[in-house]
This record gives sequence, structure tokens and C-alpha cells, in this order.
Amino acid sequence: MRYIIIGAGAVGGAIGGRLAEAGHEVALVARGAHYEALRTHGLRLMTSEGTRTHRLPTVDGPAALGELRADDVLVLAVKTQDSEAALEAWGPAPVAGGGTAAERLPLVCAQNGVESPRIALRRFRRVYG
Repeated sequence: MRYIIIGAGAVGGAIGGRLAEAGHEVALVARGAHYEALRTHGLRLMTSEGTRTHRLPTVDGPAALGELRADDVLVLAVKTQDSEAALEAWGPAPVAGGGTAAERLPLVCAQNGVESPRIALRRFRRVYG
């Protein structure tokens, strides 16, 4: 199982870093300068246990990952106002064995508020808030 963290900012980065520390496969999604910083310097996670740097695969969109795997889990951690664009980009991504991410993959909304799961349910079949 691979966790794809869509929006590797403060919330998504913390989730991705902790999942990686627990031994899970993680890919981060970022854009712009943040994408470049993650690719160049890695994900720096600061907790009460200390500071660690994780060198995780980082992409700027679904095309960079190629065909998604049937056991991928998408974690939506963008700001709510960016949800529509992220869902539009990731929903039609092809999944190995047929179908799209919106049809086959679970989407976990890791955002503040209650609107994002409602937005996601317009495109994805399996949404978890």
C-alpha cells in the first residue's frame, strides 16, 4: 500500500512523514517552490522527538507517477479552496487493471472543516473525512 499525500504542506507533510516513519510507502505531491524544496532538501519533520529529514518521492501531479496502483490511498491535504483543482487533476488518473482514481481508490480528506468531503463526493466514490 502506498499513500499519496496531495498537498505536502504543514498537515500533509506531517501525515506523510509519520506514515514514512511507521514504514509505509509514501509519495508527496507539491507544486512550485515547495515542490523544488522537497525534491532538493527532503521533508523536514520537527516533533518533540527531534528533527528528522525524509527523502520521499515527490511529484507535481498524477502524470509524474504514471499509472496508479490498485492499492494506493490518496490523502487530500490541500487547502479547501484548492480541493476542486486537486480532485479534477487526480480523479481521472488511470489505475492499474482499469478504471480511474475517482472510481477505484479511497480518498481521505485531511483538512479543516466539513466541506471538503462533500466536494470530494462529487467526483470520488470512496471518500473518508
